[in-house]
Amino acid sequence: HIRRKMALQEKKEQKLAMNKAEPEPPTRYVVQMALCACVNSALLGYDTGVLSGALLYLRDAMNLSTAQIELLTSSMNFIAIPGCFLAGTIADAIGRTKTLFAASLTFLAGALLMAGAQDYGTLFFGRSLIGIGVGCGLSIDPLYIAEIAPPEFRGKLTSYSETAINIGILAGYVSNVAFMWLPDAYNWRVMLAMGALPPFVMMILATFVMPDTPRWLLSKGKQDEAEVVLKKITRSEQEARNTERDIKASIADEKTGLGWKEGWKKILCPSKVIGRMLSLTLWISALQQLCGVDVILYYAPILMEQGGITDRLYQLGLTALAGLAKVSVLFITMQYLDHKNAGRRPLMLLSYANLAISTTLVAIGFAVNSVGLSVFGIIYFCGAFSIGAGPICWLMNSEVLPLSVRARGMTLGCSLNRLCSALLQTVFLSLTEAATPVGSFMFLTGINLFSFIYLWFLMPETKGKTLEEMYDFFRGIVGVKKTEAAPESQIELEIKDSKASESVSKDVSEFNGGEQTPGGAVEIGDINPHPTREISDEIGDGQEGTI
Repeated sequence: HIRRKMALQEKKEQKLAMNKAEPEPPTRYVVQMALCACVNSALLGYDTGVLSGALLYLRDAMNLSTAQIELLTSSMNFIAIPGCFLAGTIADAIGRTKTLFAASLTFLAGALLMAGAQDYGTLFFGRSLIGIGVGCGLSIDPLYIAEIAPPEFRGKLTSYSETAINIGILAGYVSNVAFMWLPDAYNWRVMLAMGALPPFVMMILATFVMPDTPRWLLSKGKQDEAEVVLKKITRSEQEARNTERDIKASIADEKTGLGWKEGWKKILCPSKVIGRMLSLTLWISALQQLCGVDVILYYAPILMEQGGITDRLYQLGLTALAGLAKVSVLFITMQYLDHKNAGRRPLMLLSYANLAISTTLVAIGFAVNSVGLSVFGIIYFCGAFSIGAGPICWLMNSEVLPLSVRARGMTLGCSLNRLCSALLQTVFLSLTEAATPVGSFMFLTGINLFSFIYLWFLMPETKGKTLEEMYDFFRGIVGVKKTEAAPESQIELEIKDSKASESVSKDVSEFNGGEQTPGGAVEIGDINPHPTREISDEIGDGQEGTI
């Protein structure tokens, strides 16, 4: 039943898309700001890449056990969880750019502390600081890009974050190869110290180059600043006015349309539509890490060592080759995220199908003692991840959730993502020792097959929709109707324009179990039997929230 509804909705959207003219490209300013925000993602990428090689030397320099390696690697993701939860509140309070600055400063301190560590305790504390910075930053930069990007190119621009992560990973791998020739006593220190450069650059960009998003500025009443940014990120004055109008309507709905629900209550007690949105984004966030990507990226040199490759140059060089494959495939994927013949759903299905194949190949390689097949499977895995699982996860989080829950919803998604990564990193090396690499990689195959089945039945196509249109799209999926309730009370919404202020009246009836939705409609629950009349989802050219 759900699949039939999704198919009908997608056909309708595809038909409308075919009738639209080719959209204009985003402004150069939007692309520049998106690239600036992506520097934050490069922090996580470099840390992932460089630690995979540094662990080989740390293990020997400090005589680390397998359990200590797992704890050190996973601690960053465990600590990132409170960072993720702080990010949403901080970003709503002080803005997106100031939050990115704070996250980068914390990351910088952690990187320098790890580089100068003399014992395991100091190393662990520095790793924890990096975790806080990663948690805050990883939640915000896709949100920043989604809030400045035009809907036709949001997929491609938001995927810049995943591209930056992959470039950072590749830079970390290259750094390992470049500095491995230094004496073992301090080559790992140089590798880790280089991780302080990206956060320093991010702090400069967040302070002097990047403005805050129009949505946040308007939500704080900073009209003049918002208009300046809108003129830079839109392609015409009419588009700027329309975008400002839509944002103001969304802000007004957030403040009045959901009534008593504030803050986390909108997440913990969601409506049927928002619950469906949250369910999808949280599952996608969890599955992205449960596929095994972080354990392969962090432990690739160790896994190759277990497979029979003992030369450090080959271990680090082949790992760098896997990182190059990951970046290369991602550049191809970016061209199809918003393509009329592709989109989010088919790329995700293709990605997880190939992830299952690749982990099976790695398992077979270990079973038959074929080093070449195992290495090929690891490289194949990295490319398959970049087809969809990597870039689309954060894109879906940033574009699906409505404004009223977007920051906190992305915080929850990021936290779950980091938790799944940490749990898998904590047990994976021990699992390979107890169940052999064959058993551990077949376990990952099972997870990826489950992910494919889940996405096949429950993931719709969301490309090309504005952030304001997304709620109505999911309303159609879950079968919630729009109604205009019999007038009993009137709420005056004061929305200030750049030249004058105008009030918009909304008639709202009393209801018990229903909830007024961001579109100005009433979601049907246990509504009092007052007379209502149904209307079509398509209410002409009228402004959203009016009938």
